Amino acid sequence: MTVPGLSFNNLQLQYQALKLDDASLQRQNVADQVAAPATLKHAEPKQPKPNVNNENQSAFLAQLMEQMLANRIGLDKQKYDEITKKIEETQQQIDTLSEQPASPAKDKQLSILEQKLEQLNDALESLVEQANRNREQKERTELAAKDLLEQYHSPAAAQRVKNSFFV
Repeated sequence: MTVPGLSFNNLQLQYQALKLDDASLQRQNVADQVAAPATLKHAEPKQPKPNVNNENQSAFLAQLMEQMLANRIGLDKQKYDEITKKIEETQQQIDTLSEQPASPAKDKQLSILEQKLEQLNDALESLVEQANRNREQKERTELAAKDLLEQYHSPAAAQRVKNSFFV
């Protein structure tokens, strides 16, 4: 199963955009150093500007690793992210309700939210189980194809094919 929106070209474009930002920042630093008057060159050395792109790049790489891992195990990353977001929102609602004074309406709302949280957790578990089943099925298919290919390339199989043509 593939992760929606994840393609090699898309990742390449994002990576190139990050590299271009780094290159333009380096060119700007060089231009700043060249344009500085000679009197300032002997003054305090200039502190390099903090690179915000490092944060963007590390976030991008972390997201890329998550997507690659999800793709490897056959997990639908979009659904996974949606469910985890809903779980976080529900947990926040439960936390805010827990801080309020006790009342029958609050208890009813808490029980509804806890049931919703339980359903979301079950949905998340079933999504992971489905991903495992998909991955196992894919591995079985690949193994079967590999076995067939090995049989095709074996000398005994080649001899049988050769004999069947000349009989």
